[in-house]
Amino acid sequence: MSDFEDRYLGMNRPITRRDFMNGAAMVIGSAMLPTAPAFGAANPLEPQNDPGHDPPVTTGLRGSHPGSFEIAHSLRDGTFWDSAGKPVESRETYDLVIVGGGISGLAAAYFFREKAGKSARILILENHDDFGGHAKRNEFHVGGRLQLLNGGTLLIDSPTQYSPEADGLLKKLGIDPPRFDMRYTNHKLYRSLGLQSAVFFDKETFGEDRLVVGTPGRGWDDESSESQAEKAHSWTNFMSKTPLSPEVRRDIVRIQEAKADYMPGLSSAEKKARLSKMSYRDFLLNVVKVDPGVIPFYQRRTEGEWGVGIDAEPALDCWALGFPGFQGMGLQPGAAPHMSYSAAGYATGGSYRFHFPDGNASIARLLVRALIPEAVPGHTAEDVVTAQVDYSRWTDKMLH
Repeated sequence: MSDFEDRYLGMNRPITRRDFMNGAAMVIGSAMLPTAPAFGAANPLEPQNDPGHDPPVTTGLRGSHPGSFEIAHSLRDGTFWDSAGKPVESRETYDLVIVGGGISGLAAAYFFREKAGKSARILILENHDDFGGHAKRNEFHVGGRLQLLNGGTLLIDSPTQYSPEADGLLKKLGIDPPRFDMRYTNHKLYRSLGLQSAVFFDKETFGEDRLVVGTPGRGWDDESSESQAEKAHSWTNFMSKTPLSPEVRRDIVRIQEAKADYMPGLSSAEKKARLSKMSYRDFLLNVVKVDPGVIPFYQRRTEGEWGVGIDAEPALDCWALGFPGFQGMGLQPGAAPHMSYSAAGYATGGSYRFHFPDGNASIARLLVRALIPEAVPGHTAEDVVTAQVDYSRWTDKMLH
């Protein structure tokens, strides 16, 4: 690299050993600590070098597991520099030291090596016994078959479009979410198993406990195969099975299916401005003018996204997330002032989506393969899902 690149990357800045160790002692020391006996390590000081060491198959609480926080506690308690596990001088030099082996840390190593060349020496410090950060995986071996589940982040998804850097990295790793989704995602799986979505009406809110199966156009139903008339009829049919009054049932069908403009004479921008200043609850009550008995049916619908009910969420944000009642108002796609980050992103189309069987752990595994090919066998984004990671190669390269 040139002198300019050296200076730009900060490689000429002096860092004293004690300054560095004070800042990174937590992750260096914890990576070396013995893990809990439940992990079954023959050598508790270096469990990653034991044959068959495989964190994804480990059971128990796998957030900050034993061995990942003891050094932080010693720093808190002021005992770190007096402990037997304090760092020793390795006399090794590196071009880049990264604290944290999650997707961001792995991506930083990937981008640095792409810029600096494959001869660059990169040290990744991680206090857990697995890489990936929030993108880990769970493996279950049942009857000779591998069953996978995400152990952290679920899928590739964002309210906004991915940046050129993030999108470019996915492509370099061989990940093509739209193509993968079309090829591998079975959108009719639950229906093929005879499963349907449903709404549970609880006694405290609706007067009796009742489960009504077959919510039209929700979740597991394939809406594309239904005409508008069929959907309207299905909502009427669905409502007839609920413990709601006839007036409330009629208003819910109207909210779901009617193509009414409740703010005639206003432009799309003017409508959005007004919707941004009222809650979805007020929109239904005061603009759509529904029976108050409708509100409990929708009240908790926003909790999965924002953690609060429809009385605390702007109607405009609810429109962006596809809530009913706006289908006849002529609102143009796109963000508007006063929208939340997520809603503004979804209003402009959001990002592509794809769910690997182990969630985003496959992305972390692909990054490790790109950095240390011998640690993760295979060559494609598909075969990484079932690849057996050699953790001794990962930790050897990471720590030495």
